[in-house]
Amino acid sequence: MNSGVRKPDDIMAEYLLGGAKMLADLCPKCGAPMFEVKGKRMCVVCAEAAAAPQTEVPKVVAADGSPPVPENIRVITPKYAKAQTTPAPVSGDISARLDSLILQFCTRAETEPEPTRCLSYMECIRTAAEARTMLNR
Repeated sequence: MNSGVRKPDDIMAEYLLGGAKMLADLCPKCGAPMFEVKGKRMCVVCAEAAAAPQTEVPKVVAADGSPPVPENIRVITPKYAKAQTTPAPVSGDISARLDSLILQFCTRAETEPEPTRCLSYMECIRTAAEARTMLNR
C-alpha cells in the first residue's frame, strides 16, 4: 500500500482520521503543523520520514519547549489568548496548506461510498475550516 514517499498532506490526513489533533505549532525541521498523538506532541511528517530507511529520528517537542522561530514565520496571538501566553508561530503558507487539505478531504468525501468514513472526512473538513478561520482573525 505504501510504495515510495507519501505526500505530507496524505500523512496528516491519515493522522487526523485516526483521531490525532493538529496543533498551531510548526515543526522547526520541516515546517509542517505539529500534532498531538496519544498525548505526545510530534511532527507526523518527520515521524513518517523516520519510519523509512536512512532517515533521522522523529522530533518530539515538549509542551513547555519553544522551538526557534525561523525568519519566514509570523507570530499571531488569538484574541482569546491570555497576555502572558506565548503566541504560536504560524507559517505564511499554512492557510494555503489548510485550503489544499480541505479540498482533498472534500474530494475524498465526495467519492467515499462508506457513510462512516464520509462522516470522518466531513469532521476533518470542519476542523481544518475552523483552523483556517482562526488564522484569518
